[in-house]
Amino acid sequence: MKVRLARKAGFCMGVRRAMRLALKAAETSSRPVYTYGPLIHNPQALELLERLGVRDLKKTKTAPEGVVIIRAHGVPPEEKEALAASGLEVIDGTCPRVARVQALARKYSREGYQVIVIGDRDHAEVRGILGYTGGRGVVVESFGDLESLPPLKRYVILSQTTQDEEIFELLSREILSRYPGGKVINTICHATHVRQESVRELARECPAIVVVGGRGSANTNRLVQIAGEEGARAFLVETPEELPLAELARYPRVGVSAGASTPNWLINGVVERLAAHGNPLRHLLRVLLYLHVPLALSAVLLLAGGFLILGKTPPLSAAVLVFLMVFFAHTWNSLVAREVLALCHPYKAAFYRKREKFLVSLSLGAFSGALLMGYRLGPQILMLVAILGGISALYSLTSLRGLFPGNRPLFITLYWIVLMGSFLVPSSPPGLPGFVLLGLIVLAVFFQILYLDLLDLFEDGFLGRESMAAWLGENRTLKLLMGLPIPEVLLILGMVFSAGWKFLILLGVPFLQTGITFFLRRKPLGRRVSLEYLGLSPSLLFMTLSLLVVKI
Repeated sequence: MKVRLARKAGFCMGVRRAMRLALKAAETSSRPVYTYGPLIHNPQALELLERLGVRDLKKTKTAPEGVVIIRAHGVPPEEKEALAASGLEVIDGTCPRVARVQALARKYSREGYQVIVIGDRDHAEVRGILGYTGGRGVVVESFGDLESLPPLKRYVILSQTTQDEEIFELLSREILSRYPGGKVINTICHATHVRQESVRELARECPAIVVVGGRGSANTNRLVQIAGEEGARAFLVETPEELPLAELARYPRVGVSAGASTPNWLINGVVERLAAHGNPLRHLLRVLLYLHVPLALSAVLLLAGGFLILGKTPPLSAAVLVFLMVFFAHTWNSLVAREVLALCHPYKAAFYRKREKFLVSLSLGAFSGALLMGYRLGPQILMLVAILGGISALYSLTSLRGLFPGNRPLFITLYWIVLMGSFLVPSSPPGLPGFVLLGLIVLAVFFQILYLDLLDLFEDGFLGRESMAAWLGENRTLKLLMGLPIPEVLLILGMVFSAGWKFLILLGVPFLQTGITFFLRRKPLGRRVSLEYLGLSPSLLFMTLSLLVVKI
């Protein structure tokens, strides 16, 4: 079974904006945080907010005080004014594209136009838009509603942003044919249109389509309907556990799409469950990532590359100790912080929860092995291992995680560099090459950790203030990733001028990093496993090119 993902799926801009406003408020506000009705139409995303203490104001019986977030669908103006008058701090999470429709409804109604809204009259967005018409709004849901329209002379037709393009065109043409001279403004969100077209394309290639999303989401149900109209067998699931794997296994190709209110962690979970079904290698690759084995190997590759550049054979003892310490640090922190991990990586957290005793023994065994290796390498290394292990174990405590915004990539980079530097620095010759080499490795480690941090942000979950990607935001994090190869190039040129032209070959590493970042700017969905392994490739290339430097 081959799994194909729709060209566009999952959170639209407006939903992602509202969700991140809520997550930020949950983390930073010292007062109770509420949403004015369900923030978005996805039960799993709402459950995540509830776990963070965000409650639905409309379900609260007592008169609250604190912060209230207006959901992405928007509200009528009188309700927004009432919230502000109640003393609550109001954060407007209305999707900018919905706000545009509201503004058009208000503008034309004030100019004396009758406002026709094509959409679902019971949908929160449509009710909000009608509130801006000053009583001059009418909803058209189907052709049957046309019979009850009042005589129309000066009117404008708008649309619910998640309306189907074909239905809007048909109803608009029919209204114009009956009442000529009206204005038509297509206010269907481009994201909705693209998602619908994407699922049509997918349904022509795949005999079965899985649509991921809440059953109460209008745009999600519309995707299911479109897939069926194109002749595909459509399945609507809210979580990976609902996948009918035995039935889906009968199809050679299965497409995956998702509604605009579906977070990426759910989509990735569905794709991974489908891809791993009947594919033990795929399952193994995912488990290794959960255990941070490739990450620990990446540290070993950087260490080995450093020794090779220095013209020395990488010591096996140092490689083993670095592997054990990186494995311990990341696995232990995932164990201790698994409840926080569940807010962004629920399936990884479930893996840790299910195998808690085994993983505790495994990580403590790795640390014990590192201590034994440190004892054999000398008292200084033993003391360093003990100190780093203690600091790493303590980092999972909230007081350290929240020390300052965006500290996690910096902390991990420092941990790795102190660990690797304890072997590389004593082996480095005096002068520029050793200093430049260490700087190059620092940048390579920071790039890799920040890259993984950004992948976590793409999951649409809660990361906390320790995440640099969440603190900077997607665009600034991508710019930082794009900028990191520049000082790497300068350091490599410094090695060339001081130690010979053969070090030019190392320029392959920053070029690869730049290519990876360009690819990541497309925000590829459903490829979390592949993207994590891709992020490890610069370390492998660094070690390979270092080996070539030695042989030239």
